[in-house]
Amino acid sequence: MKFFTLTPSEHLAVITNEQSYTYKQLIHAAGEFLLNSEQKELILLLCKNTFERLAAYVAALNNKHAVMLVANDLNSELLQSIVEQYKPKWIVGEAEFEGYEREGAVLRRVEFCDYTVHPDLAVLLSTSGTTGSQKFVRLSYNNIRTNAKSIIKYLSINDKELAVMNLPMSYSYGLSIVNSHLLAGSALMLTEESIMEKSFWTLVRERRATSLAGVPFTYQMLQRIGFMNMDLPHLKTLTQAGGRLNEKLVKVFGEYARENGKRFFVMYGQTEASPRMSYIPHDRVLEKNGSIGIAIPGGELSIDKETSELIYKGANVMMGYAQCLEDLAKDNEMSGVLHTGDTVTVDADGYFTITGRIKRFIKLFGLRINLDEVEKKLEIEIHTSIACTGNDDKLVVALESDEHAKKVKSSIERYYKLHHTAYKIKILEEIPRLTNGKIDYMKLKEMCI
Repeated sequence: MKFFTLTPSEHLAVITNEQSYTYKQLIHAAGEFLLNSEQKELILLLCKNTFERLAAYVAALNNKHAVMLVANDLNSELLQSIVEQYKPKWIVGEAEFEGYEREGAVLRRVEFCDYTVHPDLAVLLSTSGTTGSQKFVRLSYNNIRTNAKSIIKYLSINDKELAVMNLPMSYSYGLSIVNSHLLAGSALMLTEESIMEKSFWTLVRERRATSLAGVPFTYQMLQRIGFMNMDLPHLKTLTQAGGRLNEKLVKVFGEYARENGKRFFVMYGQTEASPRMSYIPHDRVLEKNGSIGIAIPGGELSIDKETSELIYKGANVMMGYAQCLEDLAKDNEMSGVLHTGDTVTVDADGYFTITGRIKRFIKLFGLRINLDEVEKKLEIEIHTSIACTGNDDKLVVALESDEHAKKVKSSIERYYKLHHTAYKIKILEEIPRLTNGKIDYMKLKEMCI
């Protein structure tokens, strides 16, 4: 049975800046990829938000091969090392590699390579936050199918939807938009344009897009560009994931949605969960502002009594990690249980709130400091981009302007009673971010410590 049982109809499937495509055309384009092999293979897909790359993804899954998704503009040295380590049978992209020859729309490995790919393995995604690693999350067909169906259920996705897809396909949030909307028989608006460009909003308006997804940085930018004043009557659903959105902005967008007959969903997940684990129903966003909500349909959330770590159980939990070619043969190592690394509390209504990351702690003069909590407290006070890093010698608070430095200084001393030698405020031109919009804490630490 094919993963995407698409009906070859004239129903709209994809819109790009240049053209519209039906489901019939998408099925035909996927069939153009000749992925014939006597054994299950690995395909490396260099992702771009184009019709052709989407068709390649559909072809990979429907031919029961495993597909590794990486950004098209991935560092060339890292990309080369991934090819050498994992030896994919086919590569979809413009780049050329030694030992591969072009065959139609793909590069094919010339020499035979004897390796085993587990029958259930469908997708390999880079672990969240890793831009310089060969470590991938192993997701099964059942992982991504069950998560997509849960998303379809709580977002009420039907075949009348047209979702803006401007997040990278190689990012789990972006891929979940693709999976959920294709499985629901709805349409995708593929674009790599920025929300800062007028042409992006012209396309959204003219094509009557119904939903828009964004990471916290997206919503910071939407507020700056005057999104609330735009005339977008067909845009009915806004979703946010990919990190914590500060409570002030959750309230701003929650109130905007309520006053304009739209739905705003705050969601939480990790690539390791295909990726969604929880959400706040749109009608409770203002009431439960600051929380990550409740478990998605079919999922279960609990708290480790000793560590306060959030534990998730569900059929969408990954098979495990892969760090080399041999790992592709591994069976399911997780048994549907994911230790998230996030510490949480839960209220009387069963809504969970993240208090920090187990590894995002430093210890100053015997005082255990939660860096996520520091960020959250300071954001509430100064309402601007802020990022915290540090070690057991010093807390570092990074800002993009010295405008709020004095207020940050007084807040740190008030909350944590730290001597001025125990922390520093670092002014950066720009807080470093990953391609998915999250703060790049590894790079931040290199810049500040």
